[in-house]
Amino acid sequence: MKAYLIDPVTRTVTEVEYSGDYRQIYKFIDCDTFTCVDLNEHADTVFVDDEGLINGKCTEFFLLRNYNQPLAGKGLVLGTNDEGDSVSPSITLDQLKAQVDWVPSIFQMMRIAS
Repeated sequence: MKAYLIDPVTRTVTEVEYSGDYRQIYKFIDCDTFTCVDLNEHADTVFVDDEGLINGKCTEFFLLRNYNQPLAGKGLVLGTNDEGDSVSPSITLDQLKAQVDWVPSIFQMMRIAS
């Protein structure tokens, strides 16, 4: 099924193929534990590294226009059906791209501050 990968390192949002196996989410977003963020009222969800702020692995962040804090590392967007199963997102790739803003890396911010 279709999914979207948000990559703050390359600053890209691309369509990827998701098999439906939740273990593939770990590989897409390069993490050991994930959490979910609601993207919109259509049950689209962004999966992100749950430990991205504390494990030191994620140094790049992105913002979603309707979410109030930066998200660390990569994000995978999937839809959710009435039974709670993952499905292709209802949002289009262009709509998602319009909602994503890139946050300067921690290293860039440290150079600016010094």
